[in-house]
Amino acid sequence: MKTFITTLLFIGLTTFSLFSQGIPPREEVNLDDVYTQYGLSGENVVVVIIDRGIDYRHTDFLDENGNTRLAYIYDMIDPTGAGNPYGVGTIFTQAEIDTALDNNAPPLSTDRYGHGTATNGIVAGNGSGTPGLEFQGVAPNATIISIKITHDSFPPFGTQPGQTSFFDATYIPIALQFAADKIAELGLPSVTLMNIGSIGGPTDGTSLVCQAIDDFVNAGNPFVCGVGDDGGNDNHAAGTINQNQTIELDVQKAEAGNLRFDLWYSEDDRFTVSIERPNGTVLGPFVAPTGPNVAVDQNFGDIFMFHRGSNTEFWGATSNRRELMIDLAGATGTYKVILEGAQISSGDFNATLNPSTYFNNNKFLSFVTPGYSINDFASANLVITPTDYVVQSSWVDIDGIPRARTGEGNPSELWIGSSSGPTHDERLGNDFAAPGEICHAAYAPDTYYENFSFNVLQNSNGLYGIQNAVSAAAPLTTGVIALMLEARPDLTPQQVRAILRQTSREDSFTGATPNPIWGYGKLDALAAIERALDVQDNFKGLATLVPNPTNGQIEIDLGTSYSEVSLTVQNILGQTLQQKTFNNSQKIRHFIKGGTGVYFVTLTTPSNNVTTFKVLKN
Repeated sequence: MKTFITTLLFIGLTTFSLFSQGIPPREEVNLDDVYTQYGLSGENVVVVIIDRGIDYRHTDFLDENGNTRLAYIYDMIDPTGAGNPYGVGTIFTQAEIDTALDNNAPPLSTDRYGHGTATNGIVAGNGSGTPGLEFQGVAPNATIISIKITHDSFPPFGTQPGQTSFFDATYIPIALQFAADKIAELGLPSVTLMNIGSIGGPTDGTSLVCQAIDDFVNAGNPFVCGVGDDGGNDNHAAGTINQNQTIELDVQKAEAGNLRFDLWYSEDDRFTVSIERPNGTVLGPFVAPTGPNVAVDQNFGDIFMFHRGSNTEFWGATSNRRELMIDLAGATGTYKVILEGAQISSGDFNATLNPSTYFNNNKFLSFVTPGYSINDFASANLVITPTDYVVQSSWVDIDGIPRARTGEGNPSELWIGSSSGPTHDERLGNDFAAPGEICHAAYAPDTYYENFSFNVLQNSNGLYGIQNAVSAAAPLTTGVIALMLEARPDLTPQQVRAILRQTSREDSFTGATPNPIWGYGKLDALAAIERALDVQDNFKGLATLVPNPTNGQIEIDLGTSYSEVSLTVQNILGQTLQQKTFNNSQKIRHFIKGGTGVYFVTLTTPSNNVTTFKVLKN
């Protein structure tokens, strides 16, 4: 199940599907061995969940004394909290939540849809809703911060009213600032999950949101964002237009409602645009914006065209690319977006459609290029990006009826809806795959999720149901990271990501890794914990790099001498440019080859002691 939400009048249709961590996924990633051998539970680790909120009254989020396990709820949509330092929403403290619980007061904040509650349950639910803790989350003793950033739309059900959608991407940097402040206040290691995102946007790591995510990670905060649920359909088109050449991008709009076409190309190029309706009527041609600060927007009632220069596109990206966004809100049928190369330097373009997923028939009919379907937020350079694969596709519902999801992949296969890399700038996109089909999650009464009894699990007391898709794989991953940080609180975000990549396993389904579909393979929690415990002193936190920015020459002081250190230089695309080994060194001098731009310099010892610097070369 997937919902689409519109960002003001632009970024829109950013989404996720539903559905924690049941017994099959737990066994699949060797979590039972982690619990048996290491006794980890997420104690003294903070998990920050940016999602649709949480029903904090659910027993999964209470301790043995009935007190809340939440340090904070930040309801960014609640309009009553004017005056807080973040400018939007309402902040509820642990004490305020406990007072509301003690007094059985109306909820301070809740999650009427159910997705946020399920996400929190996957990561950190304690399973106390049933005697055997059968539906316990991955890190059941973690401290929770819930940030409610979006609403999904749903119709009235039972005695409950419906809900309209809300999403504003400008809230994301605010949410990250709140998270950073509260993590620092609590003084505990942390991992943050943002469980939203859908195809569209520059998808090259340069949007304002991606910049905010990278800044958050560079400040020492591991960050997870699933790659998205936009796989399984022809929703990406790419190609090259030559000077004076005309091409037609054929778009099949098979579903009622809005279909968004989003195309990106170089600021140095100029594409003239025409749009042909299904009845053969042609709108245009319309000349391209004349410069980076110019917009050419048109409103035809049921078709809206936004043609923007690189400084006026909707995502605040720094990649010097133009955006052509067309909303097709009218009749179904085949539309043609006709492009002419009026001025060509590169001519390359990437285009996406949303909604266009495995369960609907909206798709490109020409210039189809597989992959490139991850969401923009997951294209940030430093984010940890899991995709989703199948463990089992059946369950028994609360009425004792066997249920199954069919046609979405067999056990050990990638889930059909999992988004695939690479990014638009040709980085891998996916880090690894985690098992999200089918998991178990916390359900709260009177929510849209709980309304569907066939999704509520047998022997769950009505408090747990199924969760699937990347929206399950990403929180399962987040819980594993919380266990890693309990085992080794000093792990850096770079180390966490490197360990998860290095310990992911190949099999006959993943093929040779890394690849844009599976990343580095399938998540292995036990191997990740063992590798984390084997990490040494992170260069004692003393490693420094100067100068930065640089003309190419850098000096790195490791703080102490190491018998062997390997140095790797990568560009912003993730391509390895230089590798070198230094012996018996405390200070390393190196020249970064290549032109001006951003580079990543990574140092590694044989004992997996890793640190990474982001370097700007002038």
